[in-house]
Amino acid sequence: MHLGDRTMTRRRFLELWQTLLAALAGAAALPPALFWWRSARLPAGPEEGTWADLGRARRLKEGQWVARSFAVERRDRWRQETLREVVYVRRRGEGFDVVSSLCPHAGCRVRPRDDGGFVCPCHRSAFDGDGRPLEGPSPRPLDPLPWKVEKGRLVVRHQRFRSGVAERQVVEG
Repeated sequence: MHLGDRTMTRRRFLELWQTLLAALAGAAALPPALFWWRSARLPAGPEEGTWADLGRARRLKEGQWVARSFAVERRDRWRQETLREVVYVRRRGEGFDVVSSLCPHAGCRVRPRDDGGFVCPCHRSAFDGDGRPLEGPSPRPLDPLPWKVEKGRLVVRHQRFRSGVAERQVVEG
């Protein structure tokens, strides 16, 4: 076989075949590489200052913990998902207490107790009515969350904290 003035040898055929395969592999890798490059510039998770609406502030009763859920859009490099988050809210006069529903020990969801406190079903951490640990392995109190009232609605800033450590460290939000 002749290709121009070069004879097609077995060696030349294999070189051309390798070049063709390399070009095809490069072309196949280009779209994922572009997607990765574009997505690397996007923020991961909720943006700083993202606030979630918990409803009308005046509807919350004085001194009673109430569970409120809200949706959080979370994005990593490859996918976007909507997570349901739960917080506990209590009115105190004109102010509010808002705490995360995740136990600081291992991140399990705490439940309210009849006495106004909370209990973690995973490892039996118990918390008083202000979220302070009473017993169990929890290294710190329930994590408070920033809140504000806008146009009569209570809004909370979503945050997640590192589990299992004594000091509060924000890992998301």
